[in-house]
Amino acid sequence: MGCESAAFINRYGFCIECDKKMISLENFADTEIYSAFKYEGPVKEALHRFKYLKKKYYGKKIALFLEHFLTKQQIDAFDIIIPVPLHWKKEFRRGFNQCAVVAFCLSKRLGKRYVSGVLVKSRNTASQTTMKNREGRENNVKGSFSVKKRHLLKDKRILLLDDVYTSGATIREAKNTLLKNGAKKVNILVIAQA
Repeated sequence: MGCESAAFINRYGFCIECDKKMISLENFADTEIYSAFKYEGPVKEALHRFKYLKKKYYGKKIALFLEHFLTKQQIDAFDIIIPVPLHWKKEFRRGFNQCAVVAFCLSKRLGKRYVSGVLVKSRNTASQTTMKNREGRENNVKGSFSVKKRHLLKDKRILLLDDVYTSGATIREAKNTLLKNGAKKVNILVIAQA
């Protein structure tokens, strides 16, 4: 997935050389945000291919890794998995929501319930990558999420899944929207942290 080499590929889809370059992150027991990797090198390349070159099948490999990551970190105190949604226009242009693909595959691997369409990106915002600073990112996503079928969240412990954590503005806004609408607790899992 990182370099698309034909060399020996590990169970997660990376060649031996890419595997050596991947930086796993240390997560602490008292955190509510869990990051599997540093967003650079082979991980950055793989996520780019996944999102923009429509390599949807990468989702299964990423979910496999995240399953092992969650098991190793002993993170299992959640009832449902919810992906960070894309606005429908962005999802239509891309053809899929990469977070939804990973969340769905991960839910199957863990035997947890996958819930989509409850957290909705109701306002089409500019790409966070175009924002110059943290304040700009926060203002960009403020009020951009809403909830449908609120009853599905009531008293639920949620694992909210996103692909890349940069400033945290998007994920915090999504988390706060879930909590305001009845979720008991929201832990965040991101594939990579910038």
